[in-house]
Amino acid sequence: MRIMSSSSRPHRVKSKTFTLHLDSGILEKLTMEAEEQGLSVNVIANRALKKHVEWDAVSRRFRVASTFSSLLVKLMTWVPDEDARQLGKSQWLHEWRAVAASYNQEHGIEPGIRILELFSRYGRRFYFDQATIGSTRILTLLHGLGRKWSLFYEGLLETMLSESLEGEGVLETMLSKSLEGDVKRFSLTSTDNQVVAEISMDPLKNLQPPADDIFKRIRIPLGRRERRTYKSADLSPIA
Repeated sequence: MRIMSSSSRPHRVKSKTFTLHLDSGILEKLTMEAEEQGLSVNVIANRALKKHVEWDAVSRRFRVASTFSSLLVKLMTWVPDEDARQLGKSQWLHEWRAVAASYNQEHGIEPGIRILELFSRYGRRFYFDQATIGSTRILTLLHGLGRKWSLFYEGLLETMLSESLEGEGVLETMLSKSLEGDVKRFSLTSTDNQVVAEISMDPLKNLQPPADDIFKRIRIPLGRRERRTYKSADLSPIA
């Protein structure tokens, strides 16, 4: 079987052709799958190889496990609200951050964005999307697993983004200076099945004026509960 590989990025690189020797049974199933999806065998094979490079090898190294969503929901029912948030913080510090660093050694928000994209695409734990409006970057994480998983992802995102605040530690701090590409401040908003992060980036990075006074009072509404001011200088113990 001959495979033609190419880049799906805007600036495409020259394709290369190489040969794979597949078992006849695998090739037959691959052909049937291609016909059902209306795609070429080459497209499906490229996707499988890309998944192996981007996800399978790394997830095996870091022992990333897959399970049913119903089990995740059931397990979280026994976790108190604040512990769910702390669990999210712990996961970023002790697991997700290491995986992100294995992909990208850059400073700032990009390694975290990359790992969220990969967990969304291959781990299928949530749907992830992002958009940029002026100097504000908006991250949307839709998980459909209930309120406590929103708390979990709030803790994870809050810890991830706080690491891009140049060690300032408090979300309401209005930075007097920043480096290109750094997060200046952010807010988190959640519902029972979704978490949204609004990030004010350094305008030098986006060549846009900063958003108006959106982030002067950083507050994180937690589901349907009362809004509360939230600071990243959290002294709670993390497992």
